[in-house]
Amino acid sequence: MKRIEKGLKKLKRKIALIAVASLILSQNIYADENPQKLDSITVTAQKTEENIQEVPISMTVFDEVTIEDKKIESIKDIAPYTSNFVLLDKGSGYSAPSIRGISNTITTLSSNNMSVMVDGIPVSYSHGFNETLMDIERVEVLKGPQGTLYGKEAQAGVINVITKKPDNETMGKIGVELGEDNKRQYTLSVNGPIVEDKLFVGVSAKHYEKDGFVKNTLLGEYNDKENNYGKAHLRYTPSDNLEMSLISSKLKYDNKGKDYVGAIISAGDRSLSTDVLGYDKSSITSHALKVSYDINDYLLESITTYRNIKTDALRASANYDHDHNEEHDKYAQEFRISNSSDPFKWVAGVYTDKDEDENSSSYIYPTFVSPVRTTEESDSVGVFIHTDYAINDKFSFISGVRYDKDNKEYEDKTTNTKLELSNNEISPKVSLKYQHNQESMYYTTISKGYRAGGFWTYAPSGYSPQYDEETLWNYEIGAKNSFFDNRLIVNAAIFYMKIDDMQVKVHPIAGSTQAYIDNAAKATSKGFEIELQGKLTDTIELFGTYGYTNVTFDDYKDSNGDYSGNKNIFAPEYNYSIGIQYRDTNGYFARVDVNGYGETYFDKENENSRDAYHLVNAKIGYETEHYDIYLYGKNIFDKEYNSVSMFGGGGIIYSPPREIGVQLTYRF
Repeated sequence: MKRIEKGLKKLKRKIALIAVASLILSQNIYADENPQKLDSITVTAQKTEENIQEVPISMTVFDEVTIEDKKIESIKDIAPYTSNFVLLDKGSGYSAPSIRGISNTITTLSSNNMSVMVDGIPVSYSHGFNETLMDIERVEVLKGPQGTLYGKEAQAGVINVITKKPDNETMGKIGVELGEDNKRQYTLSVNGPIVEDKLFVGVSAKHYEKDGFVKNTLLGEYNDKENNYGKAHLRYTPSDNLEMSLISSKLKYDNKGKDYVGAIISAGDRSLSTDVLGYDKSSITSHALKVSYDINDYLLESITTYRNIKTDALRASANYDHDHNEEHDKYAQEFRISNSSDPFKWVAGVYTDKDEDENSSSYIYPTFVSPVRTTEESDSVGVFIHTDYAINDKFSFISGVRYDKDNKEYEDKTTNTKLELSNNEISPKVSLKYQHNQESMYYTTISKGYRAGGFWTYAPSGYSPQYDEETLWNYEIGAKNSFFDNRLIVNAAIFYMKIDDMQVKVHPIAGSTQAYIDNAAKATSKGFEIELQGKLTDTIELFGTYGYTNVTFDDYKDSNGDYSGNKNIFAPEYNYSIGIQYRDTNGYFARVDVNGYGETYFDKENENSRDAYHLVNAKIGYETEHYDIYLYGKNIFDKEYNSVSMFGGGGIIYSPPREIGVQLTYRF
């Protein structure tokens, strides 16, 4: 613990020095030169268009240029650059998200701690964090409860992914990447008009393959990766006030083996030993139909979405093989009406969705096969209103409330078990914003978030296989400031959250591994986050983020012990990123980033954890009007940060090794 605190103090000093150095350099440089300003960013975090610096929400935004510069290729790549956000790799493409220490520790369809919206398509499955990002306008990461506008799966935060709109400009891009471990990646995107000013289309595609890094010593094979992705965006604007978009995408995996050992730590470097190689041929298909109609001062919007996940995988382990066949469908519809006239802005709407999941998997043991035949269905409705009233030129009062109701049904056809569950929750939010001037804004917020209840059918006999919703109250103070004529931006927030009816595992029998899920804990999360971006000269930019979270159990115990005072699992105490970038008018580009996380616990006893670590990424290149060429490196010092005993029993999830590669892009 002392080692962590010492490292944390050093890190704080480094960040403070960087911030001070930025200010000093800025003052010295700006006295003699007139460098370019940082670009302003328009976001839709509150479902209306606003300048990011005027939105009273702690958020990190990645625009199109930033996504390319930081080599962000999927949602999981944004986590290292976002304060107080982590995506913990759970193997086989699954991730456990954590925002401000509120983590997803229960792997079920029923309970999610955060919402991911891809062009309005709600992602309620942990496979969604591998969503490919191509032709993206921006990604918005909103921290803290956002239930007023986003509902039941926004307890800890929201990730919004917005695709770039095709327009009258015809353009295309071809990309090729070659890297270590025989990496090959090919990309293509084309956008332009079919009928000028009326009908537009955008098409993008990607092929990815790479040799694996975990060897099956028994078969001599590796966990090779391969996937294909395609997206089509059709946009129609028959009049100035009517717009319709249809966005469809599909991601198809063809992976071999796996990157973790679930039962025991295998001998050797990144290796395992099973007599079955395994595979993953899963797919994700998404469709979104968006219609907006602007009439006078009112904007009417409809978003109709569908998402299908087909899991087709064979996952081998030391004791059994898991033949995983599952299909999940999610339908969603949202209607909104908004008015952006000063001084009173508002948005109101109704949201409905329906989930259907059918699992026909099998656990294959040496002497018998255990089939799984289950179905889970749910439907929900949410009604919300969000308002923004400008009291005067300085103060604004923001408020909102949402009512959600959802019903769930579960059936196990092998045991003839049927379960039903209903959730009802009201999610309020109030904020007071003080716009000191064009460069400085301060806010304070009180908001409520909740995580829906669900089913846990592994509960031992005599204990409930279902659990209720979890709630939290968030108290937050934040500031957004720009200096030197918008050449330095510093945003920060301090938060305090009380979590009640926390969904946790309870062991009812002393010494037994059997457990059920119950709302048996209380916890407190407190911390802060700060992000800065500085344009030191026309060619040099500096970036930095730091997030600190202390989330502890106030009350949590079962027959195996008392865990009060322990840290929540999957929630590192801090994370940070520091980066510097050079780009000049002659086409030369260079960038270096250092990203790191604090110690992360894997169990409520706080006995198993992953040590603090940091990774270094770099990218250099030459850019012209029509082509770019880069040499890049991810984890260039080949740092290992394996997750040992994440699931108990001595299992291990191997961290990926260094990747050095060349990237070529041609624009036409």
